Amino acid sequence: MEWVVFATAPDQMTAEMWQDLLSQAQIRCQLRAGDTYGFLGVSATPVRLVAPQEEAEIARDALETLVQLSEIGIDDPTSQGDSD
Repeated sequence: MEWVVFATAPDQMTAEMWQDLLSQAQIRCQLRAGDTYGFLGVSATPVRLVAPQEEAEIARDALETLVQLSEIGIDDPTSQGDSD
């Protein structure tokens, strides 16, 4: 089975959150260092998310949907609402 990159997170913490979201949706993925060395503690460098080749497109689509759903919108307190 070949694993392919389907997304790149800006850092390890974000990658782990994305991996957890996908895991909760029953989608397999693993993390890979975005550079030539492995993790030594928490990495602030980009981290690749990989999935089995036949599931990569599903994982990418699911991640886009899950990340968008997890964002919390905050109303702008300075907005006036409907204007006449």
